[in-house]
Amino acid sequence: MTIKTFYYFLSAVIICSLLVLPSGCSKNGEQQAQEKGAIEKMTDQAAETAVKRIRTPQDKARASQNLGDKRLEEMDKALQKQ
Repeated sequence: MTIKTFYYFLSAVIICSLLVLPSGCSKNGEQQAQEKGAIEKMTDQAAETAVKRIRTPQDKARASQNLGDKRLEEMDKALQKQ
């Protein structure tokens, strides 16, 4: 008889857990939308930061290249005048 009561108790625990688990895992649709919005904002912010960090050295390199090109042109003009 004790084994029979144990099986009844075990089956009751399993049934209760199966009934409670799905309700505990469900979320509100608005909460999911807000979380997606927050994730998208964080992703966009990270992307902007990465783009800035990549473009800054490239822009500096282009500026220095342009400055060097201008100096070479000025030197060529000066040599042609002589």
